[in-house]
Amino acid sequence: MNKSLIVAAFACASIVSACTTPADVSQPMSADTNKNAKFEIKNTASGFTVDLRYSRYQFVPAPEAVLVECRSLAAARANDEAKSKGREIQPVNDQDIRVSTGRNIIGGRTTCRAFVEARWKN
Repeated sequence: MNKSLIVAAFACASIVSACTTPADVSQPMSADTNKNAKFEIKNTASGFTVDLRYSRYQFVPAPEAVLVECRSLAAARANDEAKSKGREIQPVNDQDIRVSTGRNIIGGRTTCRAFVEARWKN
């Protein structure tokens, strides 16, 4: 078989497999929009809580990146939930979000769990 044909086929397969489409960010964030994230919302007397479980594959471990993304997802979900209820919440700061990470070295997945309590503005 011709070497240049094999190289061309491999190059085409690599290019096609590297193509992705951007996520639809026009819709409110939910478990359906991010397949790596699972959200649980519970109402409280002063607002609601957001409990996020997030996991993604990482060939090279980068738990700092997962921490940043986890905090961002939790804060964004809290703001989306408040907006969907037609109310405002007090600002959610990074310090308000409790977060923890872990790594499964066999599967190459880094996981994160974040919890934030959103309080209604008076």
